[in-house]
Amino acid sequence: MKIQPARADRFCAAPDPGIRLVLIYGPNEGLVRTRAEACIRAVAEDPDDPFRVASIEPAALRDEPGRLADEAAVLSLTGGRRAVRLRGAGEAVVPAVRSCLALPDTESLVVAEAGPLTPRSGLRKLCEQEQTLAAIPCYDESAEGAAALIESFCAARNIEIAPETAGWLAERLGSDRRQIEGEIEKLAVYLGDGGAEGGTLTIEVAEACIGDAADASADAVARLAAAGELERLDRAMARALYGGVQPITILRAASRRLARLHLASGAVEGGASRTDAMGALKPPVYPRERAAFASELAHWPSARAARALTLLNRAERDCKTTGSLPAAICWQALLRIARAAQR
Repeated sequence: MKIQPARADRFCAAPDPGIRLVLIYGPNEGLVRTRAEACIRAVAEDPDDPFRVASIEPAALRDEPGRLADEAAVLSLTGGRRAVRLRGAGEAVVPAVRSCLALPDTESLVVAEAGPLTPRSGLRKLCEQEQTLAAIPCYDESAEGAAALIESFCAARNIEIAPETAGWLAERLGSDRRQIEGEIEKLAVYLGDGGAEGGTLTIEVAEACIGDAADASADAVARLAAAGELERLDRAMARALYGGVQPITILRAASRRLARLHLASGAVEGGASRTDAMGALKPPVYPRERAAFASELAHWPSARAARALTLLNRAERDCKTTGSLPAAICWQALLRIARAAQR
């Protein structure tokens, strides 16, 4: 059963009792973890309860694919439904998932977490086609979606935030839901989150508080590459990769940045002013960013930006297909982008 993104959070909060296994996959690792934990809490209440939550690694299923079904068939000693968590799922666990289908009705819910899966993935196909299995994709948030997420997190913590500040934060924190929520928690503490008093979040407060987390985001790396700031790019890339940001996430952030520059450059070359070109982008360039973005426009005429987008697309394809180290491919591509900006 394929669960559409629009109803994914509702499904995770209350999984259908007839579902035996939920596959949660995609490039947004923070969202994958958040939804997996929501499923586990829905059936077992406490994710750390050893009597109601079991964890299995894919390596343990290589020689014993039936072990997953055995674990799913175990009854809880304390009553209630059990959860079985399977991290790092891939094509190798398909036989184990099929073994779960052979079980009679069971009260356990298997929650499988995976990275990006193509439509040709056997694991994804199986979970989308079987009515007792479910597949939930977790894609990167758009800039508008990330800003809306930030606003919702702030509202839940009684923090007032201007839309411009939400957009500013979205550009710096990237699209990983867990990173966004962690930084909003930090901002809530900084503002003195506490009941009715709450606090007001401005760009100045956010800039003072989030510090290195913003510099370590995929979008921050993309901005530095587009600006040709080689020294800062090197440090930001290292922080982002060390912090768990995936190379493909960084490449996609760079592609988004170059695509915006390509559109704006094309408009300027067609006779529009830089101000009008930046204002026509969706979302528009925020006031505090206009000087930096206008400076980048000078480095990226539309033809050069188009070549850079081709380079980034090729790098993402190589990350997925060549078997080489994705971090090295990403690093090389971003360095080439930065050197092109310097020219």
